[in-house]
Amino acid sequence: MRDLGSARAGEGPLAARWWVPGRPGRDDRTELAKQALRSLWDEAMVSLEAPDGGIALGAVGSLGRGDLGPMSDLDLVVVYNHKFWDEAHREALARALWYPLWDLGFDLDQSMRSLDECRKIASQDVPAATGLLSLRFLAGDEDLAGRAASAVLSDWRSAARRRLQELAESVVEREDSFGDLAYRLEPDLKEARGGLRDAVTLQAVVATWLADRPHGDVDAAWDYVLDVRDALQATTRRPGYQLLMADQDATAALVAASRPAGATKQARDADYMLSGLAQAGRTITYALDTTLRRAIGALPTRKLLPPVFVRGERRGPRLTPIVQGIGELNGELVFNGPPEADAVLPLRAARAAATTGLPLEPLTAIQLATRCPALPEPWPQEAREELDQFLAAGRAVVDVWEALDQAGVVLKLWPEWEPVRNQIQRNPLHRHTVDRHQVEAVAELAAIQTGRARRDLVQVAALFHDLGKRPLERDHPGYGARLAEPLFTRMGYPAADVAFMVALVRHHLTLAELATTRDVADPATAEALVVALDGSLELIDGLEALTEADAKAAGNKAWTAWRASLVHSLAGAARQFIS
Repeated sequence: MRDLGSARAGEGPLAARWWVPGRPGRDDRTELAKQALRSLWDEAMVSLEAPDGGIALGAVGSLGRGDLGPMSDLDLVVVYNHKFWDEAHREALARALWYPLWDLGFDLDQSMRSLDECRKIASQDVPAATGLLSLRFLAGDEDLAGRAASAVLSDWRSAARRRLQELAESVVEREDSFGDLAYRLEPDLKEARGGLRDAVTLQAVVATWLADRPHGDVDAAWDYVLDVRDALQATTRRPGYQLLMADQDATAALVAASRPAGATKQARDADYMLSGLAQAGRTITYALDTTLRRAIGALPTRKLLPPVFVRGERRGPRLTPIVQGIGELNGELVFNGPPEADAVLPLRAARAAATTGLPLEPLTAIQLATRCPALPEPWPQEAREELDQFLAAGRAVVDVWEALDQAGVVLKLWPEWEPVRNQIQRNPLHRHTVDRHQVEAVAELAAIQTGRARRDLVQVAALFHDLGKRPLERDHPGYGARLAEPLFTRMGYPAADVAFMVALVRHHLTLAELATTRDVADPATAEALVVALDGSLELIDGLEALTEADAKAAGNKAWTAWRASLVHSLAGAARQFIS
């Protein structure tokens, strides 16, 4: 055991194995810790001349799951049968086990429970219950440890109705306190939304047997967050989980070295690592949300409806048509016919989900990307109409877009989206990645008047207004305009509409910059805006709406009453200048 303590301190023959980053390191640390704890257990039992059977040592938490970090706590539980182990013997065993671990510097979360106490604690405390679900036998009476794990799991499933609601509430509370892993510049890898705690919660939801394991690369996402945690702890030699900016460069270099792709120059970059975390966090969040929703939906109602019989034959749930090709089944949107000949179906399904509030069934979302044919170029009018109605749905757009993005539909429709996907913005005014920010701008636009400008065109411009925001690009509005023109043309918009939307993309910062850097009461400032927009009242109205949506999507600090008054005053002055 002493060698293990030395290894954790970076000394001795096991240190090199203990501090290896990545999955090989986690496997090695877990095995080293298990071996050392078994030896400690055997020594304690011999020294106490303890009775055989009736007691077992188990691991929970990261050690129980097999993902022990370099500075992780040791979460241990001793399960006993009180008929064989009285209080005096238990106290003696506790001293023989816990004190050596404390003396070696390990952070220890330990407990001693009877089988009944395990079940009682698990029934009263959600964090304790989710921890005990990972109980793994280490030493002693293996049958007793197995019965404890089985009893906790059985109780967890029988109390699913209450437990799932508590889990859902805990997820919301963590998000309120720690934000999203995908969008924080200094995220908490454990507690943030989409972090390690959510990954464990996802396991607990699946353990109810009310929902299947989610589709997608959840294991890969979880592994990536663990890789970053390991590298952070190896870099700082601290047990924390918050990825501070000061530690990000060194952490990124170590993460890159531990990954199969190797430590390329790009992979060693901190922004590259944060983009990987954004993707991982979004994957875990989406998987937890969909699995938790389906598990809660699968709970039996208190008053069961009688089965439906038609001509003596029992019928299952009915598929209710919603739009062409899409229907509702058990509260989710699924295919209502073969999708192979319907290229517009992904956009029609998106519109249906956003306008009805019904979620896309996860496998259906994936098959929208894999089974539907590609849209012809240019797009047919129906596709643009469906997109228009979808983008007009306000806040509902955000969740539906996330489902489409996770399923691969977004990149199928717009391959141009890939470079800004999960692109980090190191700007305190921005609360989201570039791609999510653009979707947020569309959601904000739904409540903003667009005046003479056509709403459908302003919506599309908002969706792609930061398309040119790339690392080291100094003029992202200009670059974005050059990228947007062929994109809008491919989507089938007439030349005049393409020119209008490209102008909005090119000038999406112009109104705000003029309003905040020059005197809005000076006619020359209004004239400068009018000249930039070729004297178009439609462009002034559209740009005023886009500027507000862009700022509100960035965050509260970006759209203050002062900034709003300047922007609206200058837009009004420009309209007066033209008239």
